[in-house]
Amino acid sequence: MSLFQRKVRPLKSPDTRLRDDRLFYVACDDTYAPKQYFNFFEIPRIHVIVVETSDGTSSAGHVLDRLLEQKSSCFEDDELWLLLDTDHYTSGRHIKSFRAAIKKAKQHGVNIALSKPCFELWLLLHHRDEDEVADLVDASGVEARLREVFGEYNKTRLKLEHYPAEQVPDAIRRAARLDKRATGGDIPAGNTSRVYLLWQAIIDKALPSQLPTPLAELKL
Repeated sequence: MSLFQRKVRPLKSPDTRLRDDRLFYVACDDTYAPKQYFNFFEIPRIHVIVVETSDGTSSAGHVLDRLLEQKSSCFEDDELWLLLDTDHYTSGRHIKSFRAAIKKAKQHGVNIALSKPCFELWLLLHHRDEDEVADLVDASGVEARLREVFGEYNKTRLKLEHYPAEQVPDAIRRAARLDKRATGGDIPAGNTSRVYLLWQAIIDKALPSQLPTPLAELKL
């Protein structure tokens, strides 16, 4: 059994939402790659709704504020997730506001999944072991490695065949192992992608019968 490409959903709770549907509102500082990636996967009764950057602002505080606007639409079992890259935002004049956004997110019960240096590291972990990505220093280096893997990479045009369901469990395991090495707490000092925590939450909320076989096996 495999995951199927799904149609892009509107940024709101489904009008036909059933009582036991689970929604994950996800806000990112880079909408392109995360939105396409999560739109590749169809899991019955689980809806991942990516809150898009509509005004061009991508600071952590602005991303969080857009996410918190969705809070009034949430049911008890829905979750809010903040996906942020550390590249460019955890040094110099940006670090203070970045830390403030993390603190505010926790105060509002928002789940946080940082990627150092960028979300693309999560994509790369579908194809490369953690040892092979641990020393990539910036987003440009990660994207260059993706081009080595695929022969191309354009964050505005991800391809479904590059991220099949069968490789998601490996990405989760690799990311979890890599995260154990990352010191620094909320703002990791070493490379990591905590997108695996979002996947684990999705899997936990789903019944085994709802999940494609590769992901259902992670519940065993």
